[in-house]
Amino acid sequence: MSGRAQRFPANFPVVLRKGPVMFPATICNISTGGGCIVATHQLAKGETAVLDYAIGQTRATIMWATGNMMGVKFENHLSTVGLNSIRAMKSIA
Repeated sequence: MSGRAQRFPANFPVVLRKGPVMFPATICNISTGGGCIVATHQLAKGETAVLDYAIGQTRATIMWATGNMMGVKFENHLSTVGLNSIRAMKSIA
C-alpha cells in the first residue's frame, strides 16, 4: 500500500507563479499533499512555484514532469476543509 494520500479527480483553473512569471494551468487531480497539473509551460523536477487558486495559494515542488503534465507536492498539506473546497469548485468555462 502506498503512503500517498488519496487523489481525487479535479478540473479547475489555477495560476502557477515562478518568480515574476505567471502562467495558467489546470489541476486534473488533487490530494491533501499534492496533485497533477496540466499546463502549456513546464517546470523542471525540483523547481518550486506558487499555486494560486480561487480561495488561496500554496507553494509546491515539482516532483515529476512529462509532456504538458507535472506532479506537484504541496509545501504544507491542505486541510480537509481546504481540499473539499477545491474539489467543489467548477471550471468557469
